[in-house]
Amino acid sequence: MKVINSTIVLFLISISLVVTVGAQTKQKKAVSKSQPSPDERMRRDMQDAAPGPPHARLASLAGEYTTVSKFYVQPGAPAMESTGEAKLSMTLDGRFLVEDNSGTFMNQPLKGFRLLGYNNASKQYEGVWTYTMSTAIMTLNGTAADRGRTINLAASFNGVGAAKEKLVVIMRLNDDDHFEVELSGKTPVGKPGPRQVTAYARRK
Repeated sequence: MKVINSTIVLFLISISLVVTVGAQTKQKKAVSKSQPSPDERMRRDMQDAAPGPPHARLASLAGEYTTVSKFYVQPGAPAMESTGEAKLSMTLDGRFLVEDNSGTFMNQPLKGFRLLGYNNASKQYEGVWTYTMSTAIMTLNGTAADRGRTINLAASFNGVGAAKEKLVVIMRLNDDDHFEVELSGKTPVGKPGPRQVTAYARRK
């Protein structure tokens, strides 16, 4: 058996240490580049928490409205029309739009609560809707391509057996005193299904 020269052993160990330390240093630098510092994270969180232009657009809707809803059971079917009223206000220092509405649906009294906001971090609108004719909570998520005048939202709630029911919601801001909300769904085979359009007119 050959005896390994101690100098060679030390030389190999030193090279191994240099390589290991170098790799760790590069890894630390990579981590530091990918992860913001605590100060940077705090600054970013504060920016994300502050209301901006999308919130100002939502705030412009605050007020009291009369509503007219048209419900279509299927494409081409005659509309079932009903009237109601809604009160919209901003909460949490201008961060979220709250809507309390009331009316009728298929000749039955109906009340609804809606919460809509804009998540600065995700760059998306997010919302929660509930109604007296259901114990489910509908969640909404979407974007707007025209500075918030048309908001396209994907909505869903858990139905029978926790099956995920999906809807498309479009919110159109026509002018300072009028906007409309359209909800549409699909049949189990994927064809266009029920649709409802509610027109809001600000009370003077």
